[in-house]
Amino acid sequence: MKSVSKAQPTSEADLPALVAISGGRDSVVMLHWLISQGRRNLILCHLNHSLRGRESGQDAALVRRLAKQHSLPCEIQKRDVAAFAKKHQLSLETAGRQLRHDFLFAVAEKHSVGTVFLAHHADDQAETILANLCRGSSTAGLAGMARETLLTRGSQQLSLQRPLLEWRRADIDAYITQHQLTFREDSSNLSLQHRRNRLRHQVLPLLNDIFGRDVSPIIARLGRQAQRDDATLSKMAGYLAKTHFSLDGSLLLSPALRLEPAAIQSRLLQTWLVEHLGLAGIENADIESALTMLDPKGPAKVNLPKNRHLRRKSKRLWVQ
Repeated sequence: MKSVSKAQPTSEADLPALVAISGGRDSVVMLHWLISQGRRNLILCHLNHSLRGRESGQDAALVRRLAKQHSLPCEIQKRDVAAFAKKHQLSLETAGRQLRHDFLFAVAEKHSVGTVFLAHHADDQAETILANLCRGSSTAGLAGMARETLLTRGSQQLSLQRPLLEWRRADIDAYITQHQLTFREDSSNLSLQHRRNRLRHQVLPLLNDIFGRDVSPIIARLGRQAQRDDATLSKMAGYLAKTHFSLDGSLLLSPALRLEPAAIQSRLLQTWLVEHLGLAGIENADIESALTMLDPKGPAKVNLPKNRHLRRKSKRLWVQ
């Protein structure tokens, strides 16, 4: 079984935190392990997605039993994810994530909490990186999930923490057996209609067979390397942002910027468009197109998603 760190200091263990719990094996193991590490000031959070009929209600019932068993507060909400996705023209995955974030922010504000524990593990990480690669992601996507991610909404900030990110699925199964834990099986996890499940049940086993080895740790190692490189690029782009982001929202095209490596230029463009201007729907292909505009001989106009345009004039870029 995967070795784990010793119990955290009492001061940290006493801090309140939310536990996102579905009732499935991963989140049930995470809850049990957190408690074993001395984390007692926990609030269980469960969002019923209304996608699996009675099964969804039974998941919520198990979460209530776990909360009672461990004498912990519990917050449960029911939302119709399918209806929300249809209304806003979103995929089920995107709609579910948005509603989960809405729920977690609301509970965090209610209880004055800034930390949320999520049960992602190493095999989830490999699937995420592989999916991002096939979507045409940048280095940031190849980095996969970080052990801690800061999620900001207005003046509110949540620290999303993944304590099981280095655990394999086999480690989780062994932990369940050792501690005789009760959990709920999500029948939708076996459906090949979902892309994530096809990666899990078809693609990764096929890759294991082709290469004659377990490829998940290799993919996860790539993620760690990408995280390291991505952090360096972001730091360097941050230095440039101080002198190249204008108050009017434009980007200054200085001679110094044109001499920077393309890796840093592209990261500065991504930071400017996505983080500074807050534009949605910007993909790696859009950043690559924008990169050509740094060359004086390059295009003076590039199309962006949602009927927007990136323009160059007087040594500046701006979004129209």
